[in-house]
Amino acid sequence: MKRLFFFILVLNSLFVIAQNYEDTTGALSEIGLYTMDTKLNEKAIKKELKAIFPGVTFIDDAPDVIDRTMIYLDIISDVEEDYPAHDMEYLQYFADGFTQTQKEQLGNSKNACIIVLYYQEKDVFTHTKKLFDWVYKKVNNTDFIVYDGEVREYYLPATWKKERLDPWENGKPNAFQLLTLHSYRMDEYCRTITFGMQRFGLPDLVIEDSPCSNMRNATQLLTIIGQLLLEGKQIQDKSLLVDLDAIKNSQFQEILATIVEDNSQRKAAINFRRVLAMEEGDPFNTIFRVNFNNKDFKNKQAYESEVYKNLFGVDDEITNVNHNDEIMAASERAKKKLPELRALFNEGLDQETLLLKAPFTTDTGGNEWMWVEVTRWNGETIKGILQNEPYYIKDLKSGAKVTVQQADIFDYILYKADGTQEGNETGKLIMKYGN
Repeated sequence: MKRLFFFILVLNSLFVIAQNYEDTTGALSEIGLYTMDTKLNEKAIKKELKAIFPGVTFIDDAPDVIDRTMIYLDIISDVEEDYPAHDMEYLQYFADGFTQTQKEQLGNSKNACIIVLYYQEKDVFTHTKKLFDWVYKKVNNTDFIVYDGEVREYYLPATWKKERLDPWENGKPNAFQLLTLHSYRMDEYCRTITFGMQRFGLPDLVIEDSPCSNMRNATQLLTIIGQLLLEGKQIQDKSLLVDLDAIKNSQFQEILATIVEDNSQRKAAINFRRVLAMEEGDPFNTIFRVNFNNKDFKNKQAYESEVYKNLFGVDDEITNVNHNDEIMAASERAKKKLPELRALFNEGLDQETLLLKAPFTTDTGGNEWMWVEVTRWNGETIKGILQNEPYYIKDLKSGAKVTVQQADIFDYILYKADGTQEGNETGKLIMKYGN
């Protein structure tokens, strides 16, 4: 019960730190080493850590104040009882690069070592890097497995080096590697949140009530904000100018070059609100929510779409085509699937996203066919979020909340949890015959 009690204290102390973010001057990093049949020597580990962190104090409980470098160290010889790894379902998502055998070895590890390093704000980068380096030296050329408690992921020695040692430049890390982001559906919309900012004394970030088809953009935006904060930019008066050209890390800029279109403005002003009520599973840290409320837009999803357009540009071209017999036959096949899709949607989508193509009346009285992400489907009436930027409708924007009728649907796309998709047979034909 001693170890369980300690970690309850750790979580409580993190919550206190999180709730007093403006006053906190410290950070922490939790590392777990699963050492299989090898039991590490506590005295030897302390000696090594003292050499890396001179003047370190070893502690038995979580501190109330982080006013110096402190380490909680625990050598565990009964992993199943005191520090069990997550189950196989969890490891499927958060043990990248592991074989099935390695996952089973992790679950069967007899020994482990827990290290919680506490350090002051002035030391967040140097101490984090030193800890990462020591961990790699400890696990390299072994069958040991690393658990990074800040992002709740498992690493093999090779992936630890790639994700934790290599992504540093001029003493600052690359957020694309150092942060983990969780995206998941919550009722009609999706939520994306960062993990890993706590170890740098910075708030984690979240986007809520976002169309699930925006998850990639949401992940990119939060990672970019994280990088700017890591490089010294500050959220002031609950606002931050996100300027892609202000990012200094060259590795990060190389990644941006692959995701930003030429028509991007590369800048957007972002506002934040502090999260007061945490969701289950959130990081025990201060959390700032990106605030997409804007009086100039009818709904926050529309402004969210505008922010992504400004930052990343758009790759959305209109195709003019006459609906020939082949296209209409494909559309009829799609329409026959609609009752099945309606039942699937109303049973509750988890990691899937459903888009439907519907007509919208243009300013000149014609039809512009665009995709809608479904958020509600009651009988014949479908509500959702517009996914395209209209060309011929002045007062309609991408991200707007719209209502369409099932009888008018032309095609569908079902994005599945495994990354595959179903539908859009007409789209291939339109590309063939269009313009």
